[in-house]
Amino acid sequence: MSNDNPNKRAKHIWTEAYNICKNFKSSWENKKIVEEGVDFSDHSEIWWILNQKDIAWTVDDFWQRYVVNHPNSISKIPQFSTAGFYEVENSPRKVYNFNIGWRFFKGDIDNANTIDFDDSNWEAANLPHGLEILGENASGGKNYQGIAWYRKVFKLNNKNKSQRTYIYFEAVMGKCEVWVNGKKVTEHFGGYLPFAVDITDVAKQNGETNVIAVKADNSDDKTYLPGKRQGGLDFTYLGGIYRDTYLIQTTPTHVTLAELSNTVAGGGVFVGTLDINNNTATLEVRTEITNHSPGAKRIQVRTTLEDTDYQTLQSFEQSTVLRSKKTKQLKKQFNVSNAKFWHPDSPNLHFIKTEIIEDGKVIDAMRTRIGIRLFEMKGKDGLFINKKPYSGKIVGVNRHQDYNYVGNALPNSGQWRDVKILREGGAKIIRAGHYPQDPAFYDACDALGMFATTANPGWHFFNFKDPIFEKRLYNDSRELVRRDRNVASILMWETALNETREQPAYAMNTMHKIAHDENPFPGMFTVTDAEEAKKAGMDLHYHGTDPNVNSFTREYGDGGEVDNWTSQNATTRVKMEWGEKPLLTQALMQAEILNGLFTTPKSRLGGAKWAGIDHQRGYHPDPFWGGLLNGFRIPRYLYYVYKSQYNHDYNVSGIETGPMLFIAHELTQISSKDIVVFSNCDEVRLTWLGKEKTLKASFAETRFKDLPHPPFIFKDMFDFSVIKSKYRNKTKEVKLIAEGLIDGKVVVRQEKDYPEHTAGVRLSIAGEGICLTADGSDFIPVRATIIDIDGNKKVLASEYVHFTIEGPAEIIGNNTTYANPAKTEMGVATALIRASTSPGKITVTAHVNGLESDSITFESQPVTSDYLYDENYFNTSVKPKTSQTLIIQKKGSELPNDVLELKKKIKQLELIITGKEQDLMEIRSKIKK
Repeated sequence: MSNDNPNKRAKHIWTEAYNICKNFKSSWENKKIVEEGVDFSDHSEIWWILNQKDIAWTVDDFWQRYVVNHPNSISKIPQFSTAGFYEVENSPRKVYNFNIGWRFFKGDIDNANTIDFDDSNWEAANLPHGLEILGENASGGKNYQGIAWYRKVFKLNNKNKSQRTYIYFEAVMGKCEVWVNGKKVTEHFGGYLPFAVDITDVAKQNGETNVIAVKADNSDDKTYLPGKRQGGLDFTYLGGIYRDTYLIQTTPTHVTLAELSNTVAGGGVFVGTLDINNNTATLEVRTEITNHSPGAKRIQVRTTLEDTDYQTLQSFEQSTVLRSKKTKQLKKQFNVSNAKFWHPDSPNLHFIKTEIIEDGKVIDAMRTRIGIRLFEMKGKDGLFINKKPYSGKIVGVNRHQDYNYVGNALPNSGQWRDVKILREGGAKIIRAGHYPQDPAFYDACDALGMFATTANPGWHFFNFKDPIFEKRLYNDSRELVRRDRNVASILMWETALNETREQPAYAMNTMHKIAHDENPFPGMFTVTDAEEAKKAGMDLHYHGTDPNVNSFTREYGDGGEVDNWTSQNATTRVKMEWGEKPLLTQALMQAEILNGLFTTPKSRLGGAKWAGIDHQRGYHPDPFWGGLLNGFRIPRYLYYVYKSQYNHDYNVSGIETGPMLFIAHELTQISSKDIVVFSNCDEVRLTWLGKEKTLKASFAETRFKDLPHPPFIFKDMFDFSVIKSKYRNKTKEVKLIAEGLIDGKVVVRQEKDYPEHTAGVRLSIAGEGICLTADGSDFIPVRATIIDIDGNKKVLASEYVHFTIEGPAEIIGNNTTYANPAKTEMGVATALIRASTSPGKITVTAHVNGLESDSITFESQPVTSDYLYDENYFNTSVKPKTSQTLIIQKKGSELPNDVLELKKKIKQLELIITGKEQDLMEIRSKIKK
């Protein structure tokens, strides 16, 4: 497939060749890769494309991976919500992405909120922005905590002077204050939930210059959630305006923003599924409208149910008279026949298009995405979805939101990739730890059929001394439901504070009631640990034992495995660079733990492993290293334990599934004698040095017997001494072949050649089919793999890879953050490539001293949404000093020695206290069991 060939031709070539070859019973052994083309190779169901050294099992797989997702033709941009809704083309409601064109200053500075303040020496910043670029290890308080300022200039060219203007922040870490044109317009407490402000009365119109200033402060503060100091926290606050920001303009009469509504279960558009019978669903839609006009308005509200292609399925209108300065909520129940319901195995989605019509003219229009589904909890009978029992266990992972180098400032594409990778890797649920995740994360969960939870921000802390904490706790509970109530994938709502045994029962009960007040429809289930849940009257239990109340294992796989909660050494926590044996030990231990989850009764819905992805921590100097993925989202062996639990015929739109196998063995001089294969096949046949051995899944070891698909462990198959003695000068003949069989037929095959001397670098893009968008903050991972002369990965290579770039993009981080050059782990180094605001061709090259370099070229795509920023202000901003980073070191002090010694002891005691808290949680968990 030539780079400039049409996609249709590539698909035609594949389809024709597949139809010719699919009936062949014997394998082909042709190893030649045709230049500028595709060639049949190795087996009747394996294709090698150019020199990508990757495989595609089906026509669709080929098409998705090598045409849609090929580095030179990636073009997919998922559909993300904006401020909780989706735009309608040509709507009077205008939504502007407000992310580009900010300036930033880390620290406090007088008068930065004023119009005339000189910010010319501030750094340029595009949102999401996380204050700083940190090293791969940002744990133990290495991140900045304190005040930071953001400023931006923008102009409004309103044709209609009566328009309303709102600014919407998805999240600003910590507490913040916002000024527009020198006037304070709002303040907000808490770093995980959105807030909005009406700036109509302070904003200048007709092309005049406006100035917005934001003061963000991520310092420890006990008066708002989570409240616990970062030094005692098992995750890290990090900082900045780290999620998206929007400017919204509407006519005076419009659908309200949920964040600004005082109506219980109100604001915006809210849709609930009341009942499902056979193919008919009963829905209720609530629409809140407001009138800022000087006089009353006689209007019609038209509600249209659409499919994902915006085709009308059903529509109705409601008429009303709305007085000046008043707000009203309209309600309507209606039946939908032959609708496609949302289910994790078939995540069908719909839109509700809302239009406000006056005198036959549409004066506001927006869309709300929904999934028509009904969740029911039936105790001993388990979970029912759309009146049918859900079979199997809901197995998944926990997730914190941070990413190496950028902290919490993960763009929407990164949120989507996380969900997609984990969904393909066997996770059916992601538990939010321990705060509401980004809206784009939930967009992805809905689209890819990933169950999810959402949570009030909290961990091991309740402030009894200051009543403002409790007041803000209840407000957060309300705002949490307001934001996520239309998310189809949310199964459980953690309104109570996580692992906070001291929180009062009345407070938990109040949060439970607020949740049900704000979402009175079926399918709202509050949850916390069983003991607290019983006291508070909550709907579900974590780690519960009552067969009449459904429960869920919120965390497993990282409790009793640690030596203690101070040093925290565990065989389940493995840094990638430690290599093959620790990774395999971790994987098999976690497989045994996972096995136990499948032995629980039907009332126990499933569980979430701690954790799905490595994450930073506040109280401990080491990140958590026990994820299925590391901080760069590279899978460990453990990932394939989970991936193999899908049945071979499991199919969900948007993710890769099917027969799979993974060889957890690297054929090196230090590799284990046992060869382990993770597969969802009935049998695995291994061929090694001419010897063939077949294992059946039904003969699995006892410790794995309850897994749907246990590991295949081929005992004493590998012996390095045989290679060096019998294949000394013919190592190219050394090959490991694994074949997966179902009903006696080979359905999947993987080969591993013996790795020889290190020769070069091979680049690949880990885009997961999502292109790089030229918005100034989006980034995409590029992997550099150390290879031998035949392209085999060298996992034992310990090299520093220096990345260079040409085109409208930059490499995130540098030598001060150990990001560039980057050290390989298991033979792979990652560079994060961030787009500028100009789309175009980007070439990344990887260099290693003494090895052959490699380059890869791809294109960033233009932004599809409307942006609002001052181009001159943006172009004259100071480029960020990428050569600098915050380095926190232990150094001399002028304090007396006894004071220094006391501070040291306090730090040690704080760590011990946090460890004891973890010990208590572990003891309580064992008592429950």
